[in-house]
Amino acid sequence: MLVVFVYCVFVLMIGVSLRHPIGSLVEAQRQRANLSRELRALAEAPELPTVTSAHLSPALARLFDETRLLRTALEEPLQAVRAWQAADRNPWLARVDVGDGSDLDRLEEVDVALVNARRGVWDWLGMVDGLPEADQETLTRLGLSVGAVRGALEERDAFRRTSREARKESARIERLVMHVRAGLDRFEGALSRATRAGLYR
Repeated sequence: MLVVFVYCVFVLMIGVSLRHPIGSLVEAQRQRANLSRELRALAEAPELPTVTSAHLSPALARLFDETRLLRTALEEPLQAVRAWQAADRNPWLARVDVGDGSDLDRLEEVDVALVNARRGVWDWLGMVDGLPEADQETLTRLGLSVGAVRGALEERDAFRRTSREARKESARIERLVMHVRAGLDRFEGALSRATRAGLYR
């Protein structure tokens, strides 16, 4: 009996000592999966046609570039929520925690992607609000407004996960992101047409 007890204690000690290295390996694997997901999101994003912004004012040219970058960056929360939905079909993949901070929970990945997206949209809105008066007038002349993007961001629980149900959250997040991207598309398209039409400083 004593031998069995000693053996169990020994096995327990080995298990505890392996928690840190195993946890580190799992965390490294999670970070690698995140990087792969982000690279895949960039690869799957539609290729942006080359458009010159030489005829826009410096502030509008920067806004044009940032609009294109943000539209592409919004692919990250879509990829995260799709990965969560795929993992949710298998409960073991959906919620695995080996301790020591090595958390494979897909919910955390979705939350981080949503926080990044929300910050990016707020920064973009701040850039539009900070445009010089002449550029603001140009946007008005082009019929551009941040109303749709700001309205989406001000919705209740916008860019926040509200439940642990992948299917329900996936549909809500995809609808929100697509709504914001539609507003960004309008900005990009109008500024692009203005560029081709020769809208000078």
